[in-house]
Amino acid sequence: MKQQKHRKPARNFTIRKGGYITKSQLGKRGTILSESQLHDFEVERKVGTTMGDVTVITLEDLNTVRLFRYNDIEKAEKELMLENFNDVSMRRRFCEIWNIEMETHPDTHFSHEELLGRGHWTPERIDRFLSCESFSMPFLGGQLTYPIYLKSDIRKVERSDDFKTLWQTEKQQKAAARKAAREKEKITQTRLISERGWTKGLINELLGEPDVFLDNPHYKSAAPMRLYFLDRVKQIEQTSDVFKARRKDRKKSPIKQRNQPN
Repeated sequence: MKQQKHRKPARNFTIRKGGYITKSQLGKRGTILSESQLHDFEVERKVGTTMGDVTVITLEDLNTVRLFRYNDIEKAEKELMLENFNDVSMRRRFCEIWNIEMETHPDTHFSHEELLGRGHWTPERIDRFLSCESFSMPFLGGQLTYPIYLKSDIRKVERSDDFKTLWQTEKQQKAAARKAAREKEKITQTRLISERGWTKGLINELLGEPDVFLDNPHYKSAAPMRLYFLDRVKQIEQTSDVFKARRKDRKKSPIKQRNQPN
């Protein structure tokens, strides 16, 4: 088996005296750490000058170079990668940053992620129709193991009548669901507020994400219209104590009756 090659990352930056790296240099190098995680490793900056009880912060203070201990960043990246061993996208970024050339599974097989990206495959179908093999390779001092599936078996299943019937039936069901959604009566966020006593806070809390996003018919460059199914809106209005307690009082600003839906 081909051994993993672990090389030091290509340095297009200079480690400062004391082993520090700036935020700009870290950006060029790349990192899998999030901004909030980086904050935990940032060397404390003295921002502002205190005169008496008043602290004055200038633009120059805000632009003070952000420094990190490079060894701490490397250690944190390894720990995060080990915690997310099977995260394919994170593993790919980590290997690019650290210039690690990983062994790959044979070309005769698909990984689980590759199979899902092929189309018509779901985790349930994979479990139902396929049997997997195990592929193992060294990574960060341990063994990374994940399932792989023989391509010839996959193509054989995809040509079978049972598999074709399954995904074609599902395709028809999805088309029927999309048609039903198109035919459902919908209401905009603006009308919810002006006609039915909703507020933006109630919409976010009780309705959540819109059921449909629709291109703005008046301005193509404008944000899409946010539409909600009216039957879902009415059900929440009738059953939610939160809505009844916090709804906007429409009596204070009456509107024309013809604009109010049933």
